[in-house]
Amino acid sequence: MSMSVLPMAILALIAAFWLTRPFWQAQLPAAQRRRAANIAAYRTRLTELETEQAAGLLSAEEAGQLKRELDQRLLGEADAREAGSAESPGKLAPALLLAVLFVVGGAVWYVQAGSWRTAEQIAQGPVATDSGQPPDITAMVAKLEARLQAEPDSLEGWTMLGRSYFVMERYAEAASAYAKANELSGNNNPALLTGEGEALAMARDRDLLGRPQQLFEAALKLAPDDGKTLWYAGLANAQAKDYAQAQARFGQLLQQELPEDIRAAVVQRLDELRQLQGGAPMTAAATPAAAQAAGNQSAVATGLSLSITVELDPALTAQLPPGAVLFVFAKAASGPPMPLAVQRLPGARLPLTVKLDDSMAMTPAMKLSQFDRWTITARLSQSGGAQAQPGDLQGSLQLGREAAGQPQTLVIRERVGG
Repeated sequence: MSMSVLPMAILALIAAFWLTRPFWQAQLPAAQRRRAANIAAYRTRLTELETEQAAGLLSAEEAGQLKRELDQRLLGEADAREAGSAESPGKLAPALLLAVLFVVGGAVWYVQAGSWRTAEQIAQGPVATDSGQPPDITAMVAKLEARLQAEPDSLEGWTMLGRSYFVMERYAEAASAYAKANELSGNNNPALLTGEGEALAMARDRDLLGRPQQLFEAALKLAPDDGKTLWYAGLANAQAKDYAQAQARFGQLLQQELPEDIRAAVVQRLDELRQLQGGAPMTAAATPAAAQAAGNQSAVATGLSLSITVELDPALTAQLPPGAVLFVFAKAASGPPMPLAVQRLPGARLPLTVKLDDSMAMTPAMKLSQFDRWTITARLSQSGGAQAQPGDLQGSLQLGREAAGQPQTLVIRERVGG
């Protein structure tokens, strides 16, 4: 078996081992055996597809189609058993779905990061096999470790080892494995950077500051819209008391398609940040999906948007920090300090025209259209954070509703700290 296939097979087994215990314990032995056999057959066929693709017998497109059909077949079998089972209705299909999602797509970011209960959500216990005995996961990982001793430059191997350790709650070892994978990838893979930061934070009792935060920031430079990384980066900003930047990250996350419970978790974090800064708690209507729908309807109904062209005073050109990140945000001229709309633009070249509207609201309860006058600020941040630091360049202007839809110009003329 090739080095690229073995880790996938090991991780598949580990995923099924740890994810499905709550769903099989209450089932009859026959149901256990049927389900275990189906999962084993699924894993076997998945490995065969990987092998055939690696050998050039299948194209990536063909392999992808066959995997999708395999997933559908497994879920279909789960649904059929669920419909015929009176002992444990509704339990088996979700368990199998979790296993499929983990094996095929990797652990979904919000399952791992939704509430900092990663270990409780993933490490649930073993799944029974045909023999009634759990597989020796430690031995399986030991085989992968031995393979890596013989093939220490296998990026896929170190990646899979990092994921395996993480699932098994061996966080320090997971961080070391991810660090090796990042070394091999030239620190140019955002998922690996985030994986190392996540594991390192868990090994440090959820301390996101220092090296973990640096890894999240590096990952965001490569993938600015990655949901999992935005979540962790926002939490790190909050730990560092950079509340404005934390709000910007969570606000950016809310612009993405999220499950209702995850959207509620993000809104809750924003609520906590607002209260830390003396703001009023969000209304119940602001959580979770109903508020998002209301926010979208409001944005459509008002159509309110601000078009801002940001320019840099030529006198400050020589003082422009290298690699500066441009933030453009609107706050209520008289109201809470929380930004109503935010744009974060790494590597922006000025002049640049940006748009601010309700779709960029950080929470559904605080939108641009709910106020009549705004303070618009543009800041070139040398640190990459939204909070003003000495050496940053910035400018601002006041606008009212009459300016909506009309081009406006904001000139950056000020250097923070003199």
